[in-house]
Amino acid sequence: MAIADSRPLSLVHVLSNRIGRAFYSEVEARFGVTISEWRILLTIQAEPGISAAEITNLWAMEKMAVNRGIKRLFADGYVKRSRDPRDGRSFRLSLTAKGEKLYETILPTANARYRELMSVLTDEESAAMVSALNKVIAKAETLS
Repeated sequence: MAIADSRPLSLVHVLSNRIGRAFYSEVEARFGVTISEWRILLTIQAEPGISAAEITNLWAMEKMAVNRGIKRLFADGYVKRSRDPRDGRSFRLSLTAKGEKLYETILPTANARYRELMSVLTDEESAAMVSALNKVIAKAETLS
């Protein structure tokens, strides 16, 4: 693939797609949770009371993907919503006991897949990658 071989942003797109496939084959197929839904679960577990808009901004995800994921997780009893007292149009999200159990069930598999993907990098390479990606992300934020 000559186009992506030397263009960093092309490689980022390829990496994102490959991570999606790796995640699907190990987590989505096994637990029935999409990447978007996993990101939502992961985020709500780490930050109970977060809003859909905050999740959208944090992950730079499409608003519809976040809303669709929350709707499904809510319908399946994994997420509960409470109206934000400061903004009646918004909801604060948290995991139900069933959602916590699902999170705890998936986490070891997701972490193992993450470790497997990152195992090809040394600690120094990983740190350099994080630094470089954060710079590009910060720049991209100024352009949107």
